[in-house]
Amino acid sequence: MNTPFYVFMKLLPKNAASRVFGAFTRLRIPFLSKFARNAFASYYKLDMAEAEYPLSHYKNIGELFIRRLKPGMRPVADAEIVSPVDGVLSQTGTFDGDEQNLIQAKGKTYTLKSLLRSAELAERFKGGAFATIYLAPFNYHRIHSPVRGNLVLSSYCPGTLWPVNVGSVERVEGLFSINERLTSQLRLADGSEVLVVKVGATNVGRIGVVYNDSILTNAGKLPRDKKRLDWVPNKEFPFERGDELGRFEMGSTVILVVDKKIRERHPDLFKSRLGQAVKVGEAL
Repeated sequence: MNTPFYVFMKLLPKNAASRVFGAFTRLRIPFLSKFARNAFASYYKLDMAEAEYPLSHYKNIGELFIRRLKPGMRPVADAEIVSPVDGVLSQTGTFDGDEQNLIQAKGKTYTLKSLLRSAELAERFKGGAFATIYLAPFNYHRIHSPVRGNLVLSSYCPGTLWPVNVGSVERVEGLFSINERLTSQLRLADGSEVLVVKVGATNVGRIGVVYNDSILTNAGKLPRDKKRLDWVPNKEFPFERGDELGRFEMGSTVILVVDKKIRERHPDLFKSRLGQAVKVGEAL
C-alpha cells in the first residue's frame, strides 16, 4: 500500500529539492544558521565529544554534518577488511549464482550489474560477497578505505535521490540501483579487489571524494546524459586501511563488495556483524 509520504516523494523533484536543501544547510546567516545547527545537533543527539572541534566552531549544518573526528577516535583493527563508515550493517550475502543478487529488503533483491551499470565489472566479483551499511543522520559521515590498496577506478552513476530509510527500502523497487551513486574500486597488492559503492539520498545528496575535487554528485558538476561515467587516475592513489576516501553531505548508504579471492580468505566475512552497529576501522 502506498502511503501519502511515498506518493509525495514519488512526485517530488528529489534532486532539485535536495540541491535547494543543501544550499540552505551551507548558508552562513549568523542567527538562523546557528539556530539550525544547534537544533540539528540537539535533535539527533550528536556526540560532539568525538568531534574535532566544539559545536560552536561549525558555522552551519553543512559543516557540522561533515565534521571530522579527533585523532585516535577510530583505531584501525589489525584485519584485512575494516568498516569504511559508522553505521548499521543491515544486509550481507554472497554472489554464488549467475544473477549476483543483493538483498535490498525482505522479498526484494537487485543485481550487482544494475548497481554498477556494468556487466563487465560485475563479472569480476562473481563468487564474492557484499555488505550494506546504513548511515543515520547522527552518524559520522566521512568515508574511509576498508583496505590497503590502490584506487584503480571511480565511477559515477546519475540517478534520483529517494530516501534510504526503512520505508523506502521496503517499497521502492531497485532503490540502490536508481539512486545516484559513486563507486571507488580499490585493488590490493595480490590483485584482489574491493568496491566501495556510495549511494546518495534525499536532502543534499552530495558525495565527494578526496582523490578528485571535480567529482561531486548532485552539484551540477557532473554530466547526467550517460548511464555511467568512469574516471581512471593517471597516477597512483594508494590508501591505507582507515585513510579518508570521501564524504556524504547528508545521507546515506555504503555497499561494500569484495571479490572471490577475499571471500575465500575470509569465508565468514560480514556475517558476525549483521544487524549490528559498526564504526570506521572495526574488523568486519
